[in-house]
Parts: sequence; C-alpha cells; structure tokens
Amino acid sequence: MTDADDFTSDCANCAALCCLALAFDADASFAHDKPAGVACHNLAATEVGLGCAIHKDLTQKGYSGCVAYQCLGAGQRTTALFDTTWRDDPKLTVPMMDAFRQMRSVQKCRQLLLASQALSLPRDLEMQRDSWLDRITPDIWSLAALEQFELDNTETEVTMWLRGLANYVPQTT
Repeated sequence: MTDADDFTSDCANCAALCCLALAFDADASFAHDKPAGVACHNLAATEVGLGCAIHKDLTQKGYSGCVAYQCLGAGQRTTALFDTTWRDDPKLTVPMMDAFRQMRSVQKCRQLLLASQALSLPRDLEMQRDSWLDRITPDIWSLAALEQFELDNTETEVTMWLRGLANYVPQTT
C-alpha cells in the first residue's frame, strides 16, 4: 500500500484537529459536551506537541467515541498544508477546521472508491472509478484544491456514483 492509499490516523503528525474541530454531546461515548472549534479540555501540551492527557484511559473515562473515531489520515494531511498550527496562531483555527473537514471528505471518497475495486464491474464503470480516483488523488493537495473539491460538490457526485454500483454488490443470505 502506498502512502497515498494509507488511511491510518497519524496523531503524532497532526495538530489535534479532531480534538478541536469536532463537536460532541455528553452521552455514553463522550463524558462532556464540546462544541466545534473549542479544544477538548483533555487536550494538553506535551513535549512533542499536543496530546490527549487521558489517551491511555479514554474508554474508562467515558470517551469511547474518541477511540472509535477515525480521521482516515485527514488530520496529518491537513496539518502538513500549514506552516504552523491553530495552537500557535489562533487565526488558523477556522481555516484548519475547514481544511480538515474537506480533507476528511476527500479521504472518505477515496477509501470508498478504492474499496469498489473489489467489485466485478463492467469496463466502463471501472474506467469511471479510475477517473474519479485520478481527480481526487493529486500528488500534492493544496488548500485551493480542497476548496475546489467542495465547491465542485465532488463528495456528493462520488456518493451518487457509488450508489449506482448497488447492483454489483454481492448479496449475502
């Protein structure tokens, strides 16, 4: 698997974007309410950057939602697009949150399109899938490219195209 096809979250190379950008309500998965754009109160500065102060005890302390969440590699890819982070320059909070949301959408589409390679599709649909993958897998993402992905409504188009593959999904009994 190439790095471009790696959907693993790399928290060590991220600016704790999920701990900032995502909102959650206190329930069985999260022990407190947190609005989007406000850093989680468990986020702490460490010797290597930002980190969760209760990471090793998330489930026991009521944060199983954090354990279950996967950014699909969007966090580290977004962080790499900026020279500094929201923590060092608060003016970057909104731009980083927007880019993270957009990159998460890109990664979700890419992962689903790659998963569709397991289907037996007619050649024309394989070519369409490959065309989608080419469009959303540039060598280097930029903030402008992420914005264009959103403006072009690409996630919706990919989702609609993928729904059209329902007849090719093997039925289980």
